[in-house]
Amino acid sequence: MAGEVKTDTAKRVALIRHGEGYHNVNSRKLYLGWLWSSATRDTSLTATGEEQARSLQTTLQDDADHPLHKVQVVISSPLQRALQTTRLVFGEGLTPPRCVSPLHTERCILPCDRGRSPQEIASLFPDVKEWEGFDALEPVWWPKTRSEEFWPVDRVESFKRLLLSRSETSLAVVGHAGFFKCFAGVAMHNCEVLWVDVDSSGVRVVDCSAPLHANL
Repeated sequence: MAGEVKTDTAKRVALIRHGEGYHNVNSRKLYLGWLWSSATRDTSLTATGEEQARSLQTTLQDDADHPLHKVQVVISSPLQRALQTTRLVFGEGLTPPRCVSPLHTERCILPCDRGRSPQEIASLFPDVKEWEGFDALEPVWWPKTRSEEFWPVDRVESFKRLLLSRSETSLAVVGHAGFFKCFAGVAMHNCEVLWVDVDSSGVRVVDCSAPLHANL
């Protein structure tokens, strides 16, 4: 039917976890450090996290055949650590169109996973105002309740539908360990890249050099 969203075209997706954030490093230290980071809203990257993102950018600059060069759009979570990672990795000439979506923000269990209003985001990162999806962000775009966030099935399914509704076949998604674990079933390290194929039947981890098939 006219107007229906086509969702049967497979997508090759690079999942990129953000660089190390202050909540990550403090959670590995004493309990009080973890408590501090947990109570800090929308934590940023550490110096190590920034270096991790720059290292991935350097890898792309040094390798013209890197599969991330084939990405047609980059979709970032609106949390600060994901936006910072996106801007660092896909800067300096590596500028596919960028998009922001709240659907794959981190599982909102702790204050560090609560975001900022669009106005606050724009004050920190003025260029993000030009990204696709920014104007659609609600004042409170992050999940408002914790009860469904330990395993956010509804958000995972909504995000799959978003990916499948897009015209691009090769996408990068910059996001978070908890959500990606729910989405792809894999625990990821900071700034790790995990390739998956997504179609209407599900999500499968793949070798990025493998051909993309219409059905998994």
